[in-house]
Amino acid sequence: MVGSFFVCGIAFLLAAAVAGLIQAIAPWSWGSWLALHLAFVGGISQLVLGASQFFVGAFLATDPPPRRLVRGELLLWNLGAVGLAVAVPTNAGGGIWIAVGCLVVALGLWTASIAVMWRRSLRRSVWAIAWYCSGALFLGFGVIAGSLLAHGLPWSHGDLLGAHMSLNLAGWFGGAIVGTLHTFYPSLTQTQLRYPGLQGLTFGAWTGGVVALAVGYGWGLDPLAIVGWITLCLGALGLLANLAACLRDANGPLSLAARVVGAAQPFLLAALLVATISAIGSGPEQSLTGMSRAAVGTLLVAGWIGLTVLGSLLHLLAVVIRVRGGFAAAMPVPRPRLDSGVVALAMVAITALALAQGVGLDGLHNPARLLLLAVYGVLGARVAQLAARVVARARPSI
Repeated sequence: MVGSFFVCGIAFLLAAAVAGLIQAIAPWSWGSWLALHLAFVGGISQLVLGASQFFVGAFLATDPPPRRLVRGELLLWNLGAVGLAVAVPTNAGGGIWIAVGCLVVALGLWTASIAVMWRRSLRRSVWAIAWYCSGALFLGFGVIAGSLLAHGLPWSHGDLLGAHMSLNLAGWFGGAIVGTLHTFYPSLTQTQLRYPGLQGLTFGAWTGGVVALAVGYGWGLDPLAIVGWITLCLGALGLLANLAACLRDANGPLSLAARVVGAAQPFLLAALLVATISAIGSGPEQSLTGMSRAAVGTLLVAGWIGLTVLGSLLHLLAVVIRVRGGFAAAMPVPRPRLDSGVVALAMVAITALALAQGVGLDGLHNPARLLLLAVYGVLGARVAQLAARVVARARPSI
C-alpha cells in the first residue's frame, strides 16, 4: 500500500519539477499554478494519504484497510488530480466539478479506511487518528474553497484565497506532518517521546490556529488571523520541544533520513515567526501577498515541507524495500560526515535564500538558489533510486 501511494506521489512530484522547469524557460499564465498543483495535490497529498494509513495501522496494531478501498482511493485521487490539472487551465467548468468530486470521494474512502482500521484494532490510540482526521476535515473545506476560486465565484466576505491556503497548507499538510512527527521522529532516532503530554497542547494550538487563520482570512477578521498565526507558533514550539529532546536522547549515529527531517523543523517555526511579525506590523494580508511572502514560502515549502518529505521518503522507501524483500535487505548505513555535510549545505542554502528574499540581500539569491538545487538534486536522486528499487524489486501490489 505504501509503495503504491509513494510511487504515484513521486511521479507527480517529478511531473511538477518538469512543469516548473518549463515555466522557467517559457512562462505561461498557468505554469506556476500547474507546478504547485502537481506537487501538492498529486504529490505530497498522495504521500500523506499513503503514509497516514500506514502509521494508523502501526499505531493501532491492525491490518491494512481492505484492498477495494485502497484501490478506490488511488484511482479517484489520481483522476481528480489529473482532471484538475487539465480542467482549470482550460476553464472547463464541468470538468472542474467532476475532478473535485473525485477528490472528495477519494477522501471519503480514506476516511472509511481509517474507520475500518479503528473498529478492528487491538488497541486504542487517540493520537493515531486525531491529527489525520482533523487534517482531512480541513482539506475537505479547502477543496470546496479551491473549487469556488477556480470557478471565479465572487466572495465579498474576505480573502477566500487566504482561507484556502490556510486550510490546505496549515490544516492538511501541516496537521498531517506535525502529527506524524510525534511518533515518526522518535522511531527515526530510536528514542521515546520525552513529553507525551505536550502533544495534546500542540494539537489544540495547531488546530485552533488553523481555524482562526481560515476564518480570519475568509471573513476579513484581521485580529483573528493574527491570533491564528501566533497560535500556530505555539504549536510549532510544542513540536520542537519534543523533537529536540529526541535528538538529545539519541544514541549512536543518526541516519541521513533522521538528519534531514530534524534539520527541517526549525524552518517551520522560522516561517511562522516571519509571517506573524508581518501580520502584526503590516496586516495579515501582507503575510501571504506582501514583501515577506517569498521568504515565508522558502522557509515553509523548500525548508520545512521539502526536507521533511525528502527525509521521510528516504526512510519509508527503504522500509518498504526491506519488508517486501523478506528483511534480507539492510537499512542504509549512516555516514555521519557526509550526511551532516549534505544537511548543513541544505540549511545554509535555505537560510541564505530566505534572507535574500526577506531583507534584500540580492547577492545571496543566485548562489543560494543554485546550492539549494544541487542539494535537492542529491537527495532527490537518492529518493528516485529507492523508488526505482520499489518498482523493480518490491513490486507493490494492492
